[in-house]
Amino acid sequence: MIELYVIIIGLLLAIFLPQMIKTVTDVIKTGKIRLSQFFIDGGMPSAHSSFVSALSTATIISEGFSMLTLVVLSFSLVIIRDAFGIRLEVGKQKEVLEKLHPKERLVAELKREGHTILQVSAGILFGIVTMILSFKLL
Repeated sequence: MIELYVIIIGLLLAIFLPQMIKTVTDVIKTGKIRLSQFFIDGGMPSAHSSFVSALSTATIISEGFSMLTLVVLSFSLVIIRDAFGIRLEVGKQKEVLEKLHPKERLVAELKREGHTILQVSAGILFGIVTMILSFKLL
């Protein structure tokens, strides 16, 4: 029997680690520790994609291919599509706003851009690997 705590730990890692990667990358780029970066959407890898991929992987491992698996996969695909589509559009809008109002304070506060297909793909792979490792190591 698969222990629920393994899935919970895997899910927490799948959402926490991508945000940590983005925060550490920001520290390396800017030389400043800005903990607010941990809570900002966008960037590499996609934490949304990572989380739902880990959840889908856990469901497949624990339930096999069942109706529950189909539901989880369906919602995961919607979230992944959203992470790519909507967030990419947000990034494009940020670029337009920066051109229109380059010194506008609110535009500068739009820290990250939308996700690219590479960022979403990295998130998917990260989530799958994280959950598989959670099952193997815990």
